Amino acid sequence: MSEQLTIREAVASDAKLLLEFLARASKQSDFIEYKDLENVSITDEETSLDLISESDFDEIFVAVFDDTIVGFCRLEKRSDAESEYGIVVEKDFWNNNIASYLTEEAIDWARHAPIEKISLEVYKNNPVAIHLYEKFGFKTELEKDKTLIMKRMA
Repeated sequence: MSEQLTIREAVASDAKLLLEFLARASKQSDFIEYKDLENVSITDEETSLDLISESDFDEIFVAVFDDTIVGFCRLEKRSDAESEYGIVVEKDFWNNNIASYLTEEAIDWARHAPIEKISLEVYKNNPVAIHLYEKFGFKTELEKDKTLIMKRMA
């Protein structure tokens, strides 16, 4: 057992573990939705991870503890200058700074990519996530019925 947390870029060989993580995490919080996850094959996920690793605008980082993915974040291109940020941490690992480590890694990566702005959407009734994003310089740009659109420069 490694019993050490590692934050790193996801690779194609993470596909099975990543799908297993997303299946677990999607059952642990009302803030996470992964529709049709059971329809994604390991091969499809491997292909997706390969394409992401070749992109200048998209990236996925994973938090690995004891050879298990316990968190992930992604940056996904939304326009020529903007990528959208998303993050999930397994419930058993909340309050261990994993979300901060992942967010810091993603922002650092974005600084060296051709991205000008990072955006995200967060539920208004998720104050822990809102605090995390504000800590990293995200500002609310739009308020919707149930969510906030927050952005920061890359």
